[in-house]
Amino acid sequence: MDEKKLIEQKIFNDTSKYNDIMDVDYRHSKRHLPMNQIDRAAQFAPFGALQGFHESIQNKTDNYENKQYLNYQQEQKIVDKIKYLQQQASPIVVDVTYFNDESGFYEHVKGPFKKIEPAKGRVTFGDTSIVLVNIRNIKK
Repeated sequence: MDEKKLIEQKIFNDTSKYNDIMDVDYRHSKRHLPMNQIDRAAQFAPFGALQGFHESIQNKTDNYENKQYLNYQQEQKIVDKIKYLQQQASPIVVDVTYFNDESGFYEHVKGPFKKIEPAKGRVTFGDTSIVLVNIRNIKK
């Protein structure tokens, strides 16, 4: 199984928080009768007004097929390089390869390391703020 699938499985398939209620029987309401399927479907009909929404989502996801995920060792190399840049007295101009979420493609930015914002998960090079997990390479 590739790393992306493992990450998704780890994030979205952890049901351990719900173990205490997993086997509890469902109790049907005594006050309200179950709604028939036609009425239930009518409740969600207004979402059909989003014409072109699904095509737009599909176009956006096509771009993301280019995104590659780093393994742990590659991630550590990036973190180590950023730590090294933080320790320098004067800013070093570096070339950063990163995945741009807006365009869906890899881009380069050349500029001095300015700051890292761990709470936001962002690193700033020159005037460009980049999501830390989207950085693929940092060169001097």
